Amino acid sequence: MSDIGMILDRIGRKLVTEVAPKLEGDYSGGHAGMSGLMAVMAGEAWDGAADRLANEIAGLRGLLALAGETVSVAKSPSLKVSDLKTERDALARDLIEVQIVLEGRDDDAARDLNAKIWMHLMATSMARMPSAPEFPDAEE
Repeated sequence: MSDIGMILDRIGRKLVTEVAPKLEGDYSGGHAGMSGLMAVMAGEAWDGAADRLANEIAGLRGLLALAGETVSVAKSPSLKVSDLKTERDALARDLIEVQIVLEGRDDDAARDLNAKIWMHLMATSMARMPSAPEFPDAEE
């Protein structure tokens, strides 16, 4: 088995629907249920991590291009999440430097680009938010 997302989802759903309801005490059941929810959400995050990072990287490169910046950050050598994060983080550092300059300016072009940067930041933050998993009623 190599589908980590599926494995985490199955473990999480089993904990929430079958294990937690059978445990005595609020702490035990709550702990198992919370662990199950976290496993399902971790599986979802793992499944979409490379896609989210690729979208963030494309957005950052686009914003830097709009700012007229020459991007010296190399493209990731692989699709490994760790490599994509390294590329994304380096681009983000470059964009922070651009944004510092933009926020010190008082012209329409600076305000427009700064608004685009903030829209990108909000969109990427929202994309990282886990969705609330739906579970069937617990088995008695």
